[in-house]
Amino acid sequence: MSVASTTPSSPALLALRSPGVARLLGLSMLARAPETVLALLFLLRTRDLGGSYALAGAVSGSAGLGMAFGAPVLGRAIDRVGQPVVLVLSVAIASATMLGAALLPDATPAWALLPFALAAGATQPPVAPCVRAMFGRIVRDPGVRHAALAVEATVQELTFMLGPLLFVSLIAAHDPALGLGVAALVLAVATVVFAAGRESRAMPATGVRRTAGAGPLRRPPIRALLAISFGLGTMFGATELAITASAEEAGSPGAVGLLLAAYCVGSLIAGLATAHRGPWGSPERALLWLVLACTVGHGLLALAPGLWSLGLLLVLAAAAIAPLFTVVYSLCGQLAGEGTVTEAFTWLGSGLFAGTAAGAAVAGLLVAAAGPPAAYLAAAVAVGLAGLYVLPRRAALRPAG
Repeated sequence: MSVASTTPSSPALLALRSPGVARLLGLSMLARAPETVLALLFLLRTRDLGGSYALAGAVSGSAGLGMAFGAPVLGRAIDRVGQPVVLVLSVAIASATMLGAALLPDATPAWALLPFALAAGATQPPVAPCVRAMFGRIVRDPGVRHAALAVEATVQELTFMLGPLLFVSLIAAHDPALGLGVAALVLAVATVVFAAGRESRAMPATGVRRTAGAGPLRRPPIRALLAISFGLGTMFGATELAITASAEEAGSPGAVGLLLAAYCVGSLIAGLATAHRGPWGSPERALLWLVLACTVGHGLLALAPGLWSLGLLLVLAAAAIAPLFTVVYSLCGQLAGEGTVTEAFTWLGSGLFAGTAAGAAVAGLLVAAAGPPAAYLAAAVAVGLAGLYVLPRRAALRPAG
């Protein structure tokens, strides 16, 4: 008697082979790449028009502020009327605004970019939350869905690496207006193609206008996940500014790009490993352990004696980031109320944006007063405090069944 033997496929490969998943991830990567550098592109365009660094920071901050407040509004609209119409309308406004900022005459006062940056940020299409909401419907197997979310978290890291390389290093560093214009074109094309896909068109809409207070934030587990997202954003903002300060203090400002790449690579590798290993038996417990790992890892950055050791510690510190995002996104998809899933994901993004801005602001003060190590410690404290907030509320994060 012969026995057929089969080799089980990796959960990550099963996820990528699921109908539509690989295509959705590729399109979402293109569509969200401009968002990762939007604030920086507006900063460079402000300087290009002769604005001061203070004004450039205000314009850049306006873009971030727009993204933080605009995303939940768009997410709620998507839950109500569906993905295609909201994505197409929002990207039409966002890309037109970005293109308008790129085409301003050289004699235009730099402060005129403020409303452009705010509008472009507020109308960035929430493609990433749409993808995560889709996975809850098109990927039925929990293990494969976990792997799909882990791969998506890894794609997020790739986007943060490739976005600056494509739009800033290769284009905007030489011509800020052209960088903004190319980003607008990529954003428009990728988002429209994404919205036209059958998966996007098949996503259900409630058709119901929710009353105030009826959104996902009324649910304790979503508020807990928002706290984690804000803590992670604060950690990112403080760490990225501290990395820049460390490189300048060492007399090697050109090392910033390599150090940031090391930070992304650590998370990327861990994300792939997470996709391969399958879901955790107790996601709420895994979340707290991963928060602890982020806290310890980022605290150790303050002890780095030089840039080489800092690069190695950045790889290690980032190893918990993509796995942590995977747990957060998986729990959000399971615990958000019916008809509020997309908005719930956009709130997590808003927490991330707001935290990044807060972390950069606090870290700037700390670097000026005590140097980069203080900023690294602040990054660790921020994510640690988020974990302490969630600790007594962990029971609410336990999925039903």
